[in-house]
Amino acid sequence: MSGSKNKIAILDIARGACALIVALYHFLYFSSPHGTLFELNNPVISTIGPYMPGIVCVFFLISGYVLFLHLERNHYALSDLPRFLLKRVIRLHVPLIACILLILSINTIFQLHAGLPIQISWSQLLANVTLSANFVGEAWYNPIFWTLAIEFQFYLFIGLLFPLIRKAPFPWLLALGVAALIANIYFDLQGTLVEFGSYFTIGIAMYLLHQKRMHWIELFLLVLIGITDFYLNQKVSYFLLSVLFIPIISFVSFRSKWLEFAGDISYSFYLIHGAVGGLFLYFTARHVDQLWLKIVLFVSAIFISYATAYVFYLLFEKTSARWGRYISYKRSA
Repeated sequence: MSGSKNKIAILDIARGACALIVALYHFLYFSSPHGTLFELNNPVISTIGPYMPGIVCVFFLISGYVLFLHLERNHYALSDLPRFLLKRVIRLHVPLIACILLILSINTIFQLHAGLPIQISWSQLLANVTLSANFVGEAWYNPIFWTLAIEFQFYLFIGLLFPLIRKAPFPWLLALGVAALIANIYFDLQGTLVEFGSYFTIGIAMYLLHQKRMHWIELFLLVLIGITDFYLNQKVSYFLLSVLFIPIISFVSFRSKWLEFAGDISYSFYLIHGAVGGLFLYFTARHVDQLWLKIVLFVSAIFISYATAYVFYLLFEKTSARWGRYISYKRSA
């Protein structure tokens, strides 16, 4: 049991670390009509920057692991699909809609301050709420929302195929990994689950490894197929960090109260760091020129984002988790 808890703890730690790296990337590259926070030709930024955006794919690894675990523990059957999707919509969308309202409120205040009429595109709003902006040509309110669209596509996929994968995990995961590899070579599947499908299959395989239902050689083969997929269809700088997290999640057992807390609030932090930390930098970055002061603002934006994320977590994310628990998978007597 202790080992199992450590495995879940490492997921929380990985989730928190990835959300932080995403925020670091956004703040390093912060820009506004008044200029940038740091010079983008800074050698440190130009060296590490290209490796940071792809860290979001670690969330896909974790989702593959956690969702398969969730469905197994609840003895999921295909008849449970509507309840499963409703639970996921509640968990995903209550914080998401709160974030959208926050962004629209900030935009409205700026429009009023500039003496402009309040403009809200209802088609854009609908596309963001339904996570369909990629498919209907609308812009995301928040640049990280596209990852939530991929997540939701995975909910549909795993809800339909879980019973089959559970019966024969390795053959199914192998077939899905090869299918994603071939499809990504021959078709333009950007913004779809298939583009990132190998991350989810590897995540499921890591869970099965921890349950001693998959040999490490089978996991290695699935990772090899995934890396081939990534190499042929993504820049090495994009997928490298995510691949490095695979052995960490698979084989490292580690506990840290503070890092696990960061993982607990990582979804809230991930959603609002751009709006909150970005707003702070919008009003402050233009007034400083010295590098050490810019670093102070950079660190302050991180801490302000965490403080606000904790409040957001208490108000919305915990609420969505509580509401989700009201929906149970019914079982025959």
